[in-house]
Amino acid sequence: MQPIHSKGILLLSFDDRNFAGWEAALPIFARTDAHATFFVSGPIDGEAVSAMRELAAAGHSVGLHGLNHQNADEVIAATSPEEYYQTEVLPQLESAQDAGLRVTSFAYPNCRRTPESDQLFFSHGFAFVRGGLGLTPYDPEGRLADAWKPLADNPRTAFPVSDLPQRRLLNTLIVGEAYNTHIDDLLNCLRRTAERDEVLAVTSHDIAPDAKSINMKTAWLEAILATAAELGVAVLGFNELPMPRSPI
Repeated sequence: MQPIHSKGILLLSFDDRNFAGWEAALPIFARTDAHATFFVSGPIDGEAVSAMRELAAAGHSVGLHGLNHQNADEVIAATSPEEYYQTEVLPQLESAQDAGLRVTSFAYPNCRRTPESDQLFFSHGFAFVRGGLGLTPYDPEGRLADAWKPLADNPRTAFPVSDLPQRRLLNTLIVGEAYNTHIDDLLNCLRRTAERDEVLAVTSHDIAPDAKSINMKTAWLEAILATAAELGVAVLGFNELPMPRSPI
């Protein structure tokens, strides 16, 4: 486990079932002893268990992303919090536990959540839930490109490491070409993270050399991890974070 120190923390996470891309990227993470969290959607079947075990064996964290990738706020409004948990979360959790996988976190599909849904997970023993900052809207046709502003200049992009013990909801930037990501801006966010001792959360989906849309280019990942190592920013999985003291 990497130490949590005064150079900031980067929380990288990846969603869905992009097992081949995630496994192919393991040597990139290993170069700098960096760890991410991989949130799996769909059934925790043999394919998922095999990949999750490989990721966990390499020091990464694994979490859940919903059996059917349903929006928590919508399902809860139409049924109840416990119905969402029983149908969307528990089947995944039980299968992961049966496979001996340590799961302590859940990433909301499409970052759709409410305080009620957060409390649902905390009451069932989850340490963290992951939502979204809303600073990188989905824009596959580039209609919002002219309105782009540097994330490194936005005070909402990251939060102080000193706040981490009070945080169980961890909100993230979503990156990829469909979110108008500028890699130089992301690296500037990292530099700010190191300078101010902040926590920066960044999420994508697959990892590939020619990644488009909602996925992370291999070259971006390499640049992010190299810059974090140069700055002394700890790159941690959710399981490596201290258990928070408050359900905020």
